[in-house]
Amino acid sequence: MVAQINIVDSLPRPIAYVLGGGASYGAVQVGHLRALAETDITPDLVVGTSVGSLNGAILAENPATAHERLADLWSNMTRQAVFGKVLGTALNLAKGKASAVPNTGLRAVIENAVAARTFEELTLPHTAVTTDFDTGEPVALNSGELVSALLASAAIPLVFPPVHRGERTLVDGGIVANVPISIAADQGAATIVVLDCGFTVMAAEQEATATGRLLRTAAIMAAQQVRRDLRTVDDRVVLYLPGPWPMRGRPDDFRRGAENASTTYGLTMTWLHGLRVVGPGRYGMAPADYLIKPKVL
Repeated sequence: MVAQINIVDSLPRPIAYVLGGGASYGAVQVGHLRALAETDITPDLVVGTSVGSLNGAILAENPATAHERLADLWSNMTRQAVFGKVLGTALNLAKGKASAVPNTGLRAVIENAVAARTFEELTLPHTAVTTDFDTGEPVALNSGELVSALLASAAIPLVFPPVHRGERTLVDGGIVANVPISIAADQGAATIVVLDCGFTVMAAEQEATATGRLLRTAAIMAAQQVRRDLRTVDDRVVLYLPGPWPMRGRPDDFRRGAENASTTYGLTMTWLHGLRVVGPGRYGMAPADYLIKPKVL
């Protein structure tokens, strides 16, 4: 039996788990949650964006078994299940459709992964972050119908269709808050545990194509959002969990899921064993920190 790592007495409450977006890189969070399950830390609330909103919903539904359920989910996750067939994607784009693929596959993944159908059925408060496509503002969804909220949070523009809730047209929250740290702070979190997917740090060899450059552009914007958010929470305790940066493989390639989860678990366990919290501030490096290299004079 593994001895529990005792940390929670040094953490002010409420404690928020913040799960960032990153498509297939979401498997990293399986490793994070498996490691956190071996500590005495438990979340009081969950905030997630895109794939992090799905993983977060599973966490919020049953915190005690979340890492096991997520391991099962991610062991069977495939590109085709989420994004459909490559040929169909290409044909839809060629026909000038508003989205490359329908969200039927993603909806099926969500409905099979989460038994709850409303936020109110979850054990913990959970917020799925989306973007209002008309105003460009972040929209935090935490009540009412759950599946449409998770679909909206992951509705990558041009890839999936937007989701309409009331008078709003909603798309992927990653556009404005890929790692929604400040939203968790706004909800009163005194300790913010960040489960970043590492979308901001992709291997350099992935940037040679037009698609790679487009992904890199999105990653740069995501990195800037994280840096802005971190500047606003220096009065909180922020635990920024490690991961296998830079991420290997593209964010639509699910074949490395088990490897990424396992590597992340080992890195996080080592980090947690050495963690000593002595007051407000950030503990750990954000993936975007690795992009800034010191200048040689």
